[in-house]
Amino acid sequence: MARMLVCCLLLFISVAGAQVRSISTTGDGTVGLSSRMSARNIRAIGGGAEVRFHLFGDVLLGVKGGYAFFALDQPDQLNRWNWRFWNERYYPKIQADMKADPNLKSVINSVQGMDLLPVSLCLEYEFAVNDAVRLIPAVGGGVAFFTRTLYADETWTKAFPQADYTLTYNLRNFAPDKNGRSAFIDVGGSAEYHVATGVSLVAGATYREYVSVLSGDGEFPLISSVALNLGLIFHY
Repeated sequence: MARMLVCCLLLFISVAGAQVRSISTTGDGTVGLSSRMSARNIRAIGGGAEVRFHLFGDVLLGVKGGYAFFALDQPDQLNRWNWRFWNERYYPKIQADMKADPNLKSVINSVQGMDLLPVSLCLEYEFAVNDAVRLIPAVGGGVAFFTRTLYADETWTKAFPQADYTLTYNLRNFAPDKNGRSAFIDVGGSAEYHVATGVSLVAGATYREYVSVLSGDGEFPLISSVALNLGLIFHY
């Protein structure tokens, strides 16, 4: 963390003298293309912001930050989480309780998610198509901070045959989070359409490759993804 703060400070110093070109805010939709650990059904919604600095000519430096919430799942994910409480104590008790009482039944599902906070730098080049439209290809990279979450969704029923009644209740049992960091590279581009003085609409797409898991014991499910975004740019 200290190294990251130093890098951010050096970055701030290096760009402080550069002219701010624009500030943008976007909403994003992401789909996972390839994954680790048999992760599947990977999709996310989120958003982000970017500050662009003019370097020279038509070359820009973009500083980006964002947030995305991913939904995903894995086969047998409750057991694969290595949740000691679940594997060693709670699930064996569930099995024993249902074996001892035939009127007691349980249906257990699980829901997995992931919060992702990417921070990145990118180099961009502006092409003016006409007075209203600009195309901007970009390449960059950064670090994504992730938190994976999992909970068991339990639906219990207890039958009382003599009273002709069945009690049903639901509970959620939350596993410990998994945290870490992963480095990535981005390749993408955007199109800007001028709509008013100092304001443009922007739409873009980004392909992201996660090249190295920096921490988290390799517990990061994504290898690559593609994101589509739409938002506003405020020019300076």
